Amino acid sequence: MSVAAAEPALAHGSDGRAALGHPPVTPSRPAPLVVKGAAKRFGASVALAGVDLCVASGSVVGLVGPNGSGKSTLLRAIAGLVTLDTGSIVVAGTPAGSRSARAAAALMPDEPAGFDELTGAEFIALAHALWSADGQARARSSVLASAFAFGDRIEQRLGTLSRGLRRQASAIAALSLGASLVLVDEATATLDPEAVVVLDEALAAIAAQGAAVVLATQDLHFAGAVCDELVLLHRGVVVDHGAPASLLNRHGAESLEDVFLAALGDSSMRSRIRDAFRAL
Repeated sequence: MSVAAAEPALAHGSDGRAALGHPPVTPSRPAPLVVKGAAKRFGASVALAGVDLCVASGSVVGLVGPNGSGKSTLLRAIAGLVTLDTGSIVVAGTPAGSRSARAAAALMPDEPAGFDELTGAEFIALAHALWSADGQARARSSVLASAFAFGDRIEQRLGTLSRGLRRQASAIAALSLGASLVLVDEATATLDPEAVVVLDEALAAIAAQGAAVVLATQDLHFAGAVCDELVLLHRGVVVDHGAPASLLNRHGAESLEDVFLAALGDSSMRSRIRDAFRAL
């Protein structure tokens, strides 16, 4: 696999954030992601119950919800790792799970599992080989490794690193592929504050160059700062969606936490908890 001999200068989007060298997306290309009526059960448990979602090129969409709301199941179905019971998912114009759909999407999992014997460099190189990444992938990974301050650890085995550092290796591998659709599970889990800033900037840079990003998170502060649109999930159902500012206005809320409680029909939760603690 040929690689660039030197790191390219970073391009910049209209907001001034650095971009990682993705080619621009032309209007003739199909939408990166279209989900229609996605439904999935695991035994008696309902994971998804008719989810619709359309993600345009250059946008960052956040899936927000409590544990068991269906966020990770939806991401895994988009990546072709879970088969829906009913409904459809189309990635870059082809059905999820097909060879071309898998090639168009990059998944940053909660944690890279099963690769403890590989060094960071070997894990990243493996991802590049499996996705037949273009010649810029290694240059992108160098930019990302430098931004995450991961360079000193890149020759260490993943099994010797903390969860947060393994997650950084996963981010470098996924975000360097140049995929048209990037999937990020539990976006800020185990990351320290500096790494969260790097992830924020990297996702903005990728989106500025035309990639679509779908991230699952319980970090509403991060979601509100990074995402163009939030999709609020509860028990596999979309209970509300919209731009963060629009959601705040619609619910007359001061925070996204209060928006989510209102969307779940539990606006009194804060007062109930306060009353419970006063009674101790």
